[in-house]
Amino acid sequence: MKSKMTIIGVSNVERLLKLKSAEAKIAASAAIKESGLYIEGQVVESIAGRKAEPMSVDTGRLKNSVTTNFPNKYEAQVFTDVEYGDKIEYGTSKFTGRHHFRNTAKREENKVRDFVKDKIKKAM
Repeated sequence: MKSKMTIIGVSNVERLLKLKSAEAKIAASAAIKESGLYIEGQVVESIAGRKAEPMSVDTGRLKNSVTTNFPNKYEAQVFTDVEYGDKIEYGTSKFTGRHHFRNTAKREENKVRDFVKDKIKKAM
């Protein structure tokens, strides 16, 4: 004897899940973009000496060069393209690095993660 069970409404549930999934993806992308721009601002604040970290001494070129790139919907890259940026961040044999990017990433990691999670949760 064969037994058969039919669950009514599966197609409606599948459609709803796809819709929610699309909404979650849009929310995640927007949250990552917003987070990238937030981190960019925090790095600038660090370089400017507005955080409890070593201040970079420059003419504003480093501070003004910090930018954010979005290579895809789910990625943000905060960086500088000035030729001496890596020397300021990592240091040289003559001075210790000031770690503005790494300090900011560490300081803001939990805040950004929670922000993105919250945006996705609200979209669901």
